[in-house]
Amino acid sequence: MHHQLHRWSAEPHDSALGSGRRLALANRSMSTTAQHPSSDRFTRRVSAVTILLFWLAQFSLLTVQRWVFGAADDARFHATRLIVTGVGIVLSFAILAFHVATRGRPLSRRLLLAVVAAIAGSAIHAFANFWIFRATMPADVVGGASLTSHLLAMLQWFSTYAAMSGLLLAIVYSGEVRDFERGVARLQREAHEAHLRALRYQLNPHFMFNTLNSIASLIGAGRVEHAEHMVENLSDFLRAGLALDPHEDIPLAEEIELQSTYLAIEAVRFPHRLVVEIDVPDDVQDARVPSLIVQPLVENAVRHAVAMSTRPVKLTVTAAREGDRLRLSVRDSGGNAGNRRAPPGTGVGLTNVAERLMTRYGEDCGFTAGALPAGGFQVSFAIPFTEAAR
Repeated sequence: MHHQLHRWSAEPHDSALGSGRRLALANRSMSTTAQHPSSDRFTRRVSAVTILLFWLAQFSLLTVQRWVFGAADDARFHATRLIVTGVGIVLSFAILAFHVATRGRPLSRRLLLAVVAAIAGSAIHAFANFWIFRATMPADVVGGASLTSHLLAMLQWFSTYAAMSGLLLAIVYSGEVRDFERGVARLQREAHEAHLRALRYQLNPHFMFNTLNSIASLIGAGRVEHAEHMVENLSDFLRAGLALDPHEDIPLAEEIELQSTYLAIEAVRFPHRLVVEIDVPDDVQDARVPSLIVQPLVENAVRHAVAMSTRPVKLTVTAAREGDRLRLSVRDSGGNAGNRRAPPGTGVGLTNVAERLMTRYGEDCGFTAGALPAGGFQVSFAIPFTEAAR
């Protein structure tokens, strides 16, 4: 079924408005420097597992190495080595805490600090290894071990701690990169949403000003019933518009219903000039469109054709499916307002709609606007066709 050609009058207009979701306004943090809690936990968990597996592998490798070369190690020797391995685990967690504490500094400086941490870790480990073996093992097992020999051992441990320090820095830094990317994505999303809100909320000032003036004029002329009807329609339109989420698409049928309410308001201002034809076939009424995307186009036609003419102006809203795309058009006959290439004040009209479409669909949309050869003006845009869930 198609909406048929009809002339708007100032008679009461009943509008069955679909219920929408109320716009949720929330204050969200815009900081990208704070560590995301879940990411921080993940980083610490991965680091802990890495440290434990690293030292388990190191202990196992040395054990197998001594076994291959025929070293006769008793349980006491293995227990001592386990203590030394525990020292390595503790030192590794200390290095992890050091890397976490230096988050936010330049990477070049952190690489230098990672080397410093590796030197400190290997030095402490070498001295701990020396004193633990000296305190727990017999002198004949320790042999001629001296402080000098364990200083040399420090050089051997440096490669181990350099690898550990670099690995932990990489884990911590990768977590920071994930947090940064998540923060940037959130900021882009919030900026995108704020941009859409700003574009949408630019639609109303002229309409509100003219409507309130019309209500005042009707009251002054004693046409109280018409003024009350206009207030009711304005209330219905604003209530429905504010209930919509500007980031959610709505069925085309709901969008057309909103514009019908808007045009009923304008019909009170122009009872003998505004003629409306709405042609929306059944097969596109469930198509999804951005909320209030048609509003500035209809308002533009009223402002620059109906309001400027002394003769009736036919305002036509059409929708059609073209393959996998939905085309919407708003056309006015111009009346005796004269041909126009582009209406003035399009900063909150045609440009607004084009920008909303580009923000929402990118290159996957088309937008045209221009004067018609026979007079009047037409705006048309095409977007991907998607249907509302049933």
